Amino acid sequence: MNWKRAILCGALLWILIFFEVSILMFGLKLQPGLNYYILHYILAGIIALISAFIYFKGKVKKGFTEGLSVGIVFAVTGIILDSIITIPLFMNFDYNFFLDIYLLLGILEGIIITGIAGSVKK
Repeated sequence: MNWKRAILCGALLWILIFFEVSILMFGLKLQPGLNYYILHYILAGIIALISAFIYFKGKVKKGFTEGLSVGIVFAVTGIILDSIITIPLFMNFDYNFFLDIYLLLGILEGIIITGIAGSVKK
């Protein structure tokens, strides 16, 4: 695994999802609910796929297990960025944010999509 590339692509994924959520919540004024989560998971999946394809472009090891490993690095990168940016600035230091089932499902979605992207790019 190319660690630097995986961390940078994970940061890109986090940034793009941050903007996507901001647009849904503040631009479209959607409140968390069925419509919001359906749209969010579709867009987040597409963004995860784009980030994964960027990672797997070029000379890196490919395959499903490599994709899962890269997806885990993406997730850890996102968790670290949430810990130092999202939680202090937007959540009033409420770290229960990480126990939210919708966040955990999103993380799992990203890991699985990255795994699939790694196997497709083989």
